[in-house]
Parts: sequence; structure tokens; C-alpha cells
Amino acid sequence: MRPLTYYIDRLITFAYVASLIGGVIVCTTVSTNAADSNKKYVNIRSVASASDIDHMSADDFLLDTEKAADREDLKEYLNKLKKNGVNDNADDADPDALDDEALWGDDESSKDDEPDDTDKDPTEVIEIDPDDWHLMLVNKQNPVPEDFEVNLAKINGSMYADERIIEDIYRMMDAAADDGIDLMICSAYRSYDRQRVLFNNKINKLMGQGMTYLESYKVGSMSVTVPGTSEHHLGLALDILTGSYTEMDDGFGETEAGKWLAANSADYGFILRYPQGKEDITGIIYEPWHFRYVGEKYAKDITERGVCLEEYLKGGL
Repeated sequence: MRPLTYYIDRLITFAYVASLIGGVIVCTTVSTNAADSNKKYVNIRSVASASDIDHMSADDFLLDTEKAADREDLKEYLNKLKKNGVNDNADDADPDALDDEALWGDDESSKDDEPDDTDKDPTEVIEIDPDDWHLMLVNKQNPVPEDFEVNLAKINGSMYADERIIEDIYRMMDAAADDGIDLMICSAYRSYDRQRVLFNNKINKLMGQGMTYLESYKVGSMSVTVPGTSEHHLGLALDILTGSYTEMDDGFGETEAGKWLAANSADYGFILRYPQGKEDITGIIYEPWHFRYVGEKYAKDITERGVCLEEYLKGGL
């Protein structure tokens, strides 16, 4: 039997669809069970219990809500969202502080680079397999399946990710360091309970600024995803900043770190998940710090086509 909160969320979703445009499918809860000291097994079927992988202090960046909602008249902001679907100029939250445990540390041992496939045929047509785990689509319309399971491995400190992508994370961080770029992972795997805390804080702050619950739900879900619909649940998403720029806003994309990631992340299997100009498709504001692992083959193809994951799975442009 599903928890009462599930039916409440569904009722709210139907009310929203009737009053505005679109909708949010709310689903799933998450649990974590230790496999060993460096790996954790995650099952999406039941409510999560507190664990060390839930305490990633850099996630608190999201608790302050996006700057746009703070500096614009809320009614004007909401009207803009209703008219265009999203706000192209919306920023995300300001971080107040960083926890050293949540950062990419120098104490992490380097990993050997894997050889690049330099003999690739540039005319090769990439076959898109929507059932490939690399391309698993999670958004407001496609929540994490209830039977989803993932094996987590430690990145550093309290940061965990899908064990299958750890080597490529190390490769990318090492390559950036070799180029003089200081990258800092501030969020990776995130449990359902952790996401619920972030989302509820967003809703409460927006309501405190005069929005109704439904308005807050709509606006808030554009920068903090509804629990059960976050890519962070998959262990395949990273939020990456740099030591000299620790604000989650558009400006990160103009930093050397942001430019390096945009230009090079595909070589290590990552894509800029929420590109500028695709907000009406992804339903999420431009986030130059959010990168999703899809594997090198798909990442390069997606980047070259200039499409977002939703477009790619529909056959590109």
C-alpha cells in the first residue's frame, strides 16, 4: 500500500494540471543499505533512512531559492513563467558556505587515464537505444521507476555515485587539474528524503514571499526537482563548481571552469544536462553546473548535435 503522502501529491498534481499548464508526476521513495565501507546498494521502493550519503552539506546551496524569485516581482515572474513555460534568465541559489568533506579533495588517489578511441569513424551513425542505462530519462514526466536499483561507490568524503561512472569522474577531474582548472563536486547521489527536504524548503520560502502553494510548486520545481524526479537519485548526476566561484547561477558558465566543462566533459561521458535555450523542453532553468553521465559515445553525439537529452531520445533535431 502506498503512503498517504503519495495520494496527496497526486491530488495536488491533478489540481495543478487543471489550473495551469503541464504537470508533475510525483512518485517513489528511496532507501539505502550498506554493501561495504565504500559501496552502497540503493533500492527506490521504500522510504529512505538517514545515512552518511544523505549528509552532503553542499546541497544546502539549494535552500536559499533562486535569485530571480528574490529580485523580481513575484507576480511578474509567475506571469512570465505561464507565458513562456520558463524564465530564461532565472538563477539558482547562492551558497553560504562549503563543507570540506563535500569537496573534491587532493587526498583522493589519481586514477590511470583510459585510452581514447582515436580511430573512430567520424561518419559513424550512433544507434540510440532508449533502454540503455546510460540514457535513462528522468524528469517531471518520467519519474524514477519504483523498482530502480543502483550500486553506489564513494567519490570522496560523503559523495557517492553509480559505481560504473567513478573511473570517468576521476579521469575528468584529473584532466581538468592538468589543464589548471579547479573543479569541485558539490553534489552527487541524493536520496529521496534529502530531495524532499530541499524541495519543501523551496516551497516554504516561496510561499513566505506571497505565492500560493500551487504557484510555489510550479516555480520551485524549475530549480529544485520534485522528489522522485531528480537525476541525482540515479547516481549519474553531478553538480560541479570551482573554488573561485561557488554560486549556482548563470555566471558559473562564464568561468574558466564552466567553459572547460562545457568543452571537455563529453570526452569523459558527461553532458550539460540543462542547456540554455532548452528550458521549455527540460522544464528546468539553465544550470551550467549540472552534468549528467551518459557515456562517452552518447555524450559526444549529444554535444555535437546541440540537443538536450529529451530531444536526443526523440531522434534529435
